[in-house]
Amino acid sequence: MEEIRSFILDHHTRNLPFYIELAGVTYPDINYRIRRECSEFYVLEYIINGSGYVHVNDQSFTVSAGDVYILPLGCKCYYYADSKTPYKKIWMNVNGEICKQLFRIYNLNTKYHFENLNVYPLFEKFLNLCKETNTSTEHIFSKCSCVFFEIIQALFNASYVENEINEYVLKAKHYCDMNLYTKITVEDVAGYISLSVSQLNRLFKKEYGTTVYSYLLNCRIETAKSLLKGTALSISEISEKLIFTDEHYFSNIFKKKVGLAPSAYRKL
Repeated sequence: MEEIRSFILDHHTRNLPFYIELAGVTYPDINYRIRRECSEFYVLEYIINGSGYVHVNDQSFTVSAGDVYILPLGCKCYYYADSKTPYKKIWMNVNGEICKQLFRIYNLNTKYHFENLNVYPLFEKFLNLCKETNTSTEHIFSKCSCVFFEIIQALFNASYVENEINEYVLKAKHYCDMNLYTKITVEDVAGYISLSVSQLNRLFKKEYGTTVYSYLLNCRIETAKSLLKGTALSISEISEKLIFTDEHYFSNIFKKKVGLAPSAYRKL
């Protein structure tokens, strides 16, 4: 048994950046089985309770309550409910350029299974938007695309955590990011996370391929580029704002990193 919200897709809607074919809820059914030789949509499903089995391209896995799985566009897939504890799930079939670009940018075309994620409220919000009757299909698609992005971001965040980035390194990076306009040293960062400078640099370089000092410097140069392009701040003011020793030192470092002096970069 399924609760389904469907949309009529014509030439106009299929050319929208984001559109929905179907969305709904599947209720426990031991006979539930779906097979696709080449999926025409991106399918995202959240398991509310129960369990089931998914085979997508060359991967197979079991899903249970709290899990999300993705069936990307063009994939070969076969999925079905467990015969003893058939799942209840909420799902969506979507497509459009937004989907393609988000899956590419967030590298989700080969990552299909995400375990124990608290994203049911987002799936529920998506389905409730699909049920609206007092607005146009285009407006529904537009609002749903925002919720879809939130879901993709949550999946990416879960995947990022699964990469087991060292917690000290994450904390150090965050401290650097939050203190670009503050005079801090590598020793300050190491002290903040209770590691020695050598330990911190070893772990940081392992994860990001650079030292903490180089990371801070590169971030300040990138910020300087933004300030040169997007503000009327003088080069001296930018240098002071980003805690460089003086304007001359800032200009030399900037030219070394970017290949142009700050004034030339701003004109360009």
